Amino acid sequence: MPEKYTIPYPARRVHSDGRAENTEVLLAKECPVKLFLDGKPFTTLFASPLELKELAVGHLITEGVLSFTEIAGVEVEGNEVHILTKKEKSSVQYELPREAAREAGKQIFVNSDTVFDPEALFAGNGYLESDTYKLTRGTHLAALIDREGKLAVQIVDVGRHNAVDKVVSTALLRGLDLSQHYMLSTGRQPAYMVTKAARAGIPLVATKAMPFDSGVEAAKKMNICLVGQLRQESMLVFANEWRVNTT
Repeated sequence: MPEKYTIPYPARRVHSDGRAENTEVLLAKECPVKLFLDGKPFTTLFASPLELKELAVGHLITEGVLSFTEIAGVEVEGNEVHILTKKEKSSVQYELPREAAREAGKQIFVNSDTVFDPEALFAGNGYLESDTYKLTRGTHLAALIDREGKLAVQIVDVGRHNAVDKVVSTALLRGLDLSQHYMLSTGRQPAYMVTKAARAGIPLVATKAMPFDSGVEAAKKMNICLVGQLRQESMLVFANEWRVNTT
């Protein structure tokens, strides 16, 4: 499958000792994806050219535009995704401004008492790299992992936010209980990214990177545990530490 995410490109490699040669490398593909709600243009996302249905559904959910139950149907036509909703057309807010999204995020609270053993989190290190990343060094990854440390869903995309949207949608379409899984991400975690997980009801987010202070503060308010710098030997727990069982 990595070949569906990549495209070969010619390049010239120049070495520090003055040598140079022509070569060919694999780059990650990116394409514009146009979303339509009830026949009206909603937004354009730039993403990897796969799982476009999942991208659209997940984006609407994690941006707070629709709930999963408010989606009546989804059709993909090339790089266009048409979503039919069950809401009154006048009640759908198009192109939700980022500031409005931040304000809405202040009211989000993950109502879950799920706790994870450290072993389940450390197991996430085994799912942090994809074949596509190894080939291109140009993609992000998001995954959902259960309380036993077993991989449930893993998605690759050129955008960290797209990967999150796709993994949330894939899990919901499969009927998974998101409150019993944690999200693993290769990307940094500002408030915007943490809010996406909160809207989906995910109780813990772990990343190999370091979160931003805005992400930590958002996680505290939304009852999410935020783990950063996940490594084989250690991890840093920044918010709602009670979700990691260290007793």
